[in-house]
Amino acid sequence: MQQPNHSLSESPATDSTDADAGKQGGSSASPGPSRSWSAQVRRGVDLQSLYALVYLVVANLIAGVLNLPSVAAALGIARQPGLGDLLGDLVMLVFLFGTRGQDLLGRGSNPVRYKAQANPGPAVLVGAILLIMLASSIETGFTWVVNQGSQALGLVYHSTTSQIAAGQHGLLSPLDTAILVPVVEEFLLRGVVMGRLRPYGRTFAIVTSSFIFACLHGDITQSLFTFLLGLVLGFIAMEYSILWSMALHIFNNLVLADAMMWLTQTVPARTGTLINQGMTLLGLVGGLVVLWLIWGQLADRLHANRSRPGTYKGWISLGLAVLVVLAVVNAAQRFSLA
Repeated sequence: MQQPNHSLSESPATDSTDADAGKQGGSSASPGPSRSWSAQVRRGVDLQSLYALVYLVVANLIAGVLNLPSVAAALGIARQPGLGDLLGDLVMLVFLFGTRGQDLLGRGSNPVRYKAQANPGPAVLVGAILLIMLASSIETGFTWVVNQGSQALGLVYHSTTSQIAAGQHGLLSPLDTAILVPVVEEFLLRGVVMGRLRPYGRTFAIVTSSFIFACLHGDITQSLFTFLLGLVLGFIAMEYSILWSMALHIFNNLVLADAMMWLTQTVPARTGTLINQGMTLLGLVGGLVVLWLIWGQLADRLHANRSRPGTYKGWISLGLAVLVVLAVVNAAQRFSLA
């Protein structure tokens, strides 16, 4: 994503490592060094994909343990909706700092960015929100297509979004999904994963970390949304700081998701439908207008931040392939016979 017209000059300067990677993107690279570079990138993608996989396994193990009746009773979480999820995400936050503390504390060779030379102006933030709403509108349309296709095949599609909506009870569940989850996911994806892929090119790091983000959700419709969301948040984190991507992620979960869901459930059904349709239309129109305004700048930025030849061969990675297979399996399990 690019910032709207007049605020382009607010972007901080490109890192020297990123600039070097871009400058090496000509066609003069010899086959040998290109293959060597592809192998380096593949190793980097492998390591970050496997780290995300370990995170996913640990998160599921923690959730499984906390859902055991004996454990839930001992911790007193059985009668507190959302408390188990909240504790699980706190444990995962500890896991992230315990395994990638140097990165997350802003130290080491791949420090997370907490400060930037300039903050995003109102135009950038409004543009980012409209693009997030566009991603949500695309998800809504794709969900309709998936539901229609499922019905034609005699199947029922159980989306993650509907399951989250059904489980939002009390105060702790929204607190977890709207605040803690975005913080944990930003530290993982825009902090650790994108940060460690940044030496291979800024655009490459944003796109690859967004794809890993999508794979972790394992839901055909929500994965599409999270990939598009990751592109927007990745740009904000790369150009400004992870604190801004966290703020936008929290705004999405708290306002665009939880608050809108609460609003549409408290008004008459017809009114709720009209509100949802209005938000979808606003996201579609507003997001497309933003893309039209920034199209030229987007093309220029992609050209300036292109990676050297052979970089995208790094996607032919065992770790990434495992994530894709798991995502497909999880997505398939969301379909059942009608």
